[in-house]
Amino acid sequence: MKYEDFLTRIIEEGIESAKEDYAGTTPAKTIKREGAVQGFLTCKDCTPEQLVELYQAAGEKVNNAYREQAKDYWHWRCYQAEIEWVCNVVSAMLANEGSKPLLPHLPTGNGVRKASSILASES
Repeated sequence: MKYEDFLTRIIEEGIESAKEDYAGTTPAKTIKREGAVQGFLTCKDCTPEQLVELYQAAGEKVNNAYREQAKDYWHWRCYQAEIEWVCNVVSAMLANEGSKPLLPHLPTGNGVRKASSILASES
């Protein structure tokens, strides 16, 4: 499976999951859903190196929002979490190919399972 197709699957399935996880019309659900979806969409067409840069930049946004006690803190936290998820699953794919993961704490077991399910569906 080509990397681009793999990345697209992570993003598409992630958006579906985020919409389910944050279903509802409360302000809290809405801000989390919008942040999560934006996080996934930001990863579109990114190289692994660009994903790392996105994750680091998202961390700065989260830290700033936390320090400022911003009302959109959860938007940025969910945004960063989904970029991290994409990095996690991509790291599992890279590890499977003998490459280093994108971040030192990745991949997790869940990331490995997701990568395996995507790759197995293409066999």
